[in-house]
Amino acid sequence: MFNVYEEVNEKLFQICNSHDLLTQPVRVKPRVLATEEAIGNPEADDFPLQKGKERLMQAALLGAMGQAFTDRYGDFEGILEDILKMSLENNFRRAVFVSTANAVLRHLGRIEKTVHCRDGEPTECAVELAAYIKRKYGDVKIALIGFQPRIGDFLGEKPLLFYGTTIAGVAHLMSWERFCSRSH
Repeated sequence: MFNVYEEVNEKLFQICNSHDLLTQPVRVKPRVLATEEAIGNPEADDFPLQKGKERLMQAALLGAMGQAFTDRYGDFEGILEDILKMSLENNFRRAVFVSTANAVLRHLGRIEKTVHCRDGEPTECAVELAAYIKRKYGDVKIALIGFQPRIGDFLGEKPLLFYGTTIAGVAHLMSWERFCSRSH
């Protein structure tokens, strides 16, 4: 099976090393955000965050923030090299890694929109996403996949469009198309 995390980790390690981030005393501290703090008060009430199934982890690195959704959350503090060397054996560690990757790439100016949209913005983004898909692909049948633990198994010949903030850094590093119009 194609291991996306290994390839992303290697690419991110090379970037961080070339910018001397590994040896700097950089502190990264993802934290769990309350629902209102994460997405505000959206018009709908069916977000997994509102139902208590997921939380946003937020990594802060040199003034840049990156987020990742997860069902296993908690605090972590360490240097960037520790995160890049840790085993990604569970959702907590993967959320630490992904939110950190988003923060690193945001800090370096390689990506934008790594902080989830709020209030009415999710509804606006959904409308824009539908218009984007229709404009780019026409009238098509689509599959929407949220968390996909077998991400490498579905990468193939069909066009893929990744959506949201969690995938920001990974999509950039893997040259995958991403849509996220209202995040910050």
